[in-house]
Amino acid sequence: MTVAEIEEARKRWIAERPSFVSFSERVENDLKAIVRAQGISAEVSARAKEVHSLVKKLLAKTKHTYDSLPDKVGVRIVVRYRADLPILLTAIGDAFAFKAPQDKSTKLGNDRVGYLSVHVDKLRYRGSAAKDFPPRRFFAELQLRTLAQHLWAEVSHDAFYKNDELIQALPKDLRRRVNLMAGLVEVADREIDKMNSELPNIPGAHLFKGLESLYYRLTAVKPNINLSLEVIELLLPLYRGESEEEIMQRHISPTFAAHEAALRHVYSDPDGDYSDASAFLFQPEALLLYDRLENDPDGTLAVWNSKFPPKELERVAIAFGLSLD
Repeated sequence: MTVAEIEEARKRWIAERPSFVSFSERVENDLKAIVRAQGISAEVSARAKEVHSLVKKLLAKTKHTYDSLPDKVGVRIVVRYRADLPILLTAIGDAFAFKAPQDKSTKLGNDRVGYLSVHVDKLRYRGSAAKDFPPRRFFAELQLRTLAQHLWAEVSHDAFYKNDELIQALPKDLRRRVNLMAGLVEVADREIDKMNSELPNIPGAHLFKGLESLYYRLTAVKPNINLSLEVIELLLPLYRGESEEEIMQRHISPTFAAHEAALRHVYSDPDGDYSDASAFLFQPEALLLYDRLENDPDGTLAVWNSKFPPKELERVAIAFGLSLD
C-alpha cells in the first residue's frame, strides 16, 4: 500500500472502530453462550484491533487492503482438550457463516511439527443478526486452540517460531531445538486429550465428569475438583448402590432437563452479587445437591451435617428455591 493509502486506512479505522468494538462485544457474548450450551470449559475473547495494530498489519501484509483485511476483529477460543475443537466448530457453524476452517496441523503434513491452531476466516452473522452487522462489512478471524496450542502460539508470537521463513533462517541447531519443542507441545496436547478419555478408577470421577458437563452449561467459573470429589463421595450412598452412570442417567440428567430454565436463572447474572452465596453453588456438585435436596432432603441433611457446615447447604437450597423444612 502507498503512504497515502496507509494514512487513509488509519483515518477510516479511527472513525469506524467504535462500531467494530460493538461487533466484537456481540460476537464474544454470543460465542460464550454457544460454548456454555455445549457444556465445555473455554476462554472466549474478542477485540477490535487498536489503530497502531491495524497499521502494522497493513504494512506487513502488503497483499491486503483496508477493506480486505480479515482480522480487524480477532476472536479466540481456548479449550482444554483437542476433542472439544470439532464440537465447538460444528456448534459455531449453526449460528455463524464462515469460510472453510484452516487446520494448521494439516499444512504441516505428517512429518513436520510447528504452530497448531484452527483458523476460521470471515466469521460473520447471518439471519436477523446480520441486520445489525452487515456481513459484507463486519467479519472476524476466529482462532480455536487448546491450552497447549495456545501456550506455544503465545511464545512463538513473540519470537521467531511462528514464521517458517524465519525458522529456516535460524542456525541448524537452534532450528532443531525449536522443532523439538513444538513436537513436545503437540505430544503433550494429544496425551492430555487421551488421559481425559481414560478416567481413573477413583470413586466419583465418572460422576464428576457428567456433572461438570452440565455445570459448564450454566457458568464458566472454575470449580475446586478435590472439594467436588469429597462431596460426591459423601452423597453417593444416598443413591443406594446405583452406579455413577446410572445416577447420571436416572437422576441428574432428568432433574437438570426438568429445571434447566430455573437453573440458568440462578446463574444468569455474571455481575451479580454472590458474596453471600454458598461456596458450593459454583461447584458441579451443586447439581447433585439440587437433585438430592429435591428428592431426599432428610437423607441429604443427615450426611451433609456430618462433614460440612449446615449453613452452606441452606444457602444452596435458598439459591435453588428449595426448602429444608
